[in-house]
Amino acid sequence: MKYALVVLIALLAVAIPAGPLAAQNLQGLGNNAPNLNVYVNPAHPGPRQQVAVTLESFATDLDRASISWSLNDTAAKQGVGQKSFTFTTGAPGTVSRIAVNIITTAGEVWQKTITIYPASVDLVWEAQSYTPPFYRGKALYPYQGTVRIVAMPDIVAAGGTEFDPNNLVYNWQIDGNPAQSASGYGKNVFVFQGGIPLKSNTISVNVSSLDQKYSAEGQTTITPVAPVVFLYDEDPLLGTLFNKALPGIITLQNQEVDLTAIPYFSGNLKRDSLTYAWQMNNQDVAGGQSTLAFRQQNGAAGNASVAVQISNPSSIFQTASGSITLSFGNGAASSF
Repeated sequence: MKYALVVLIALLAVAIPAGPLAAQNLQGLGNNAPNLNVYVNPAHPGPRQQVAVTLESFATDLDRASISWSLNDTAAKQGVGQKSFTFTTGAPGTVSRIAVNIITTAGEVWQKTITIYPASVDLVWEAQSYTPPFYRGKALYPYQGTVRIVAMPDIVAAGGTEFDPNNLVYNWQIDGNPAQSASGYGKNVFVFQGGIPLKSNTISVNVSSLDQKYSAEGQTTITPVAPVVFLYDEDPLLGTLFNKALPGIITLQNQEVDLTAIPYFSGNLKRDSLTYAWQMNNQDVAGGQSTLAFRQQNGAAGNASVAVQISNPSSIFQTASGSITLSFGNGAASSF
């Protein structure tokens, strides 16, 4: 989970230049703290998270200044050169008000107050890829596949009222590049399709209220995977026995067996529209469908190596293969 931060500057503060660790949403008021920079790490703290606030100035030597800190009007830390302060944020809807008082070596008094409203946003993704019936796992994101990401913000106002996700503004990015067409008011869903080269992608979102007083940030990295194939027994009465994939070697108890190839995580949700290429003992066999029957020949016992390759005509990198060895007690196998 990634977190977010709302920061307001009050009292004798000035505008703070942006920096790598600069807190977001800083607004300066007053002009009695020239060139005083405030940094918050992490830049977007969430509920119940440890936060470090650090001061920096090029106008005075803070290492020789007397600095005192308070948290929610309670004295917390003081001393010469105390340029940093660490605290833990509260639950959503709470307020952490950090006040710092600086007496410079020239006798000037600088004051600054930072108000933090912790907030968070979860990103939940689901791939649009094929999984068979009764599959309990997560459908994975295949090469050149499509993934749907939903932002689930937890932003609570100081009064305890939680924001409706539909009433927030969402700014999406992919690998640091703005996705303007997917961003906007109430757009908490982002749909992304992988391309070439095959690589991981980082999706991030900034969620904010209309007045931008409250905001949250989150991100997730999604790595594509290759589809996989498992072989199942196709029972003439019960259909495909999805309860158990066939192991690497099986011994036939009947005269023939029907094998069904199931492509996990193919980007094409209609497995009948995929291409199936079967082989037996490294020789191509007829049949381009997902199910193929194999029958024992009368004669000597033996083994047969059966392999299938599945490909998606619309996505060249969505290919997968599976194999199995059939052991025939009364003879070698043949396909038909």
